[in-house]
Amino acid sequence: MPLNDVKGLMKAVLAGLITALGTALVIMPLFAFDLITMPEPPSQAFAETLLGPVHPYVGFLFHVGYVTVVAGGFLIAVGRRPSILKIAAWSIGLWTFAMISFFPIIGWGVAGATVRSSVALGAIGPHVTFGAILWAASRLVFRAHEATPSHNVVA
Repeated sequence: MPLNDVKGLMKAVLAGLITALGTALVIMPLFAFDLITMPEPPSQAFAETLLGPVHPYVGFLFHVGYVTVVAGGFLIAVGRRPSILKIAAWSIGLWTFAMISFFPIIGWGVAGATVRSSVALGAIGPHVTFGAILWAASRLVFRAHEATPSHNVVA
């Protein structure tokens, strides 16, 4: 059931922000130690595509912005505490979107083929991490008793 109350909307945005920061906390060291088969964080590449050479903090802010939007928007659309299957489907959908449209926009070609053949595989890990953190954040922010909205109206 989609969220349609202000408190629920704010909690969805909070869960999105937690997801963005948690994902960055896990993924940034992997990029720092060259453990992800991408030339740079996609958010940094996107920021540089739009703005030219920028400080890495700008790429980080792009990451926080769009992960908050896609995670919070997902929770707003599907409701509180979605199942792991819904989150997995969303994560796979985002990975597919990145392969088909986002990577070509940042100059990496479809599935990152113009950069190196392993970019598509390297992008799976961050999307799995996104799904796991989104699942945990939705449970943290929306407690079990909030899973379905109450229909009791007090006059």
